[in-house]
Amino acid sequence: MNKVLKFIENHIAFTIWLGVVILSLAFIIFGSKAENGSITLDGKPANIKEYTEKFIENADAALYRIMNENAPTDEETIEKNKDLTGKGGSVTLETVIARRLPDGNNDGGRGWQCSKYTAYLATGISEYSSSHPDYGPVNGKDIAKYLVDNFGWKYIDKPIEGAIGSGGFNTLYGHTAMFLYSTGAKTAMVNDANFVPLKVATHSMDVTDWVWVVPGDYEPTPEPIPDPIPVPAAPDTGMAK
Repeated sequence: MNKVLKFIENHIAFTIWLGVVILSLAFIIFGSKAENGSITLDGKPANIKEYTEKFIENADAALYRIMNENAPTDEETIEKNKDLTGKGGSVTLETVIARRLPDGNNDGGRGWQCSKYTAYLATGISEYSSSHPDYGPVNGKDIAKYLVDNFGWKYIDKPIEGAIGSGGFNTLYGHTAMFLYSTGAKTAMVNDANFVPLKVATHSMDVTDWVWVVPGDYEPTPEPIPDPIPVPAAPDTGMAK
């Protein structure tokens, strides 16, 4: 008996691990799933102590609070900018391009998220949240739709310089940038933020499956109509007419 106790004392970590493994296997082999999703040996709902339920409730409340505190836009800033909504139709691409900031700019230390920077390029609004000054109005993947829904922009099949794009629709935040020129079949030189954390940058990146928008008043320059091709004169055969 003393030898067993001595072995357990010298191998306490292994003993605990072995006990957990045995207990887990017992639940998996002999346990039954209860209606509330827990696994018990008799199939009845697991008995959750009141303080555990309280902890779960508090955790849910904390998550809800954090998500709302970190929402990109606060009501005060929305109210301040509401008169600008819908004016995107009168913005030109030249105006958007002219707002471009030099690489490395960090908005006076407040920082740029990608959505905040491209929204600024498109609308001229540089602050969307007083509590989180580096945030934009929405996530990067939603900027193009945001400009269409609220500022009169429109989708375009092929991007041109100054167009604002959104991508990463299968991710949580996505990304957004201003198109400069194509660098390949699926890549483009863009101007954006957060390629260098919270700073403006110009670089080439993959823009596969991105959507692009331009101001509502934009109309592509019509393709020039070629002059009629002169009909060549008939060759002179030297024969009298």
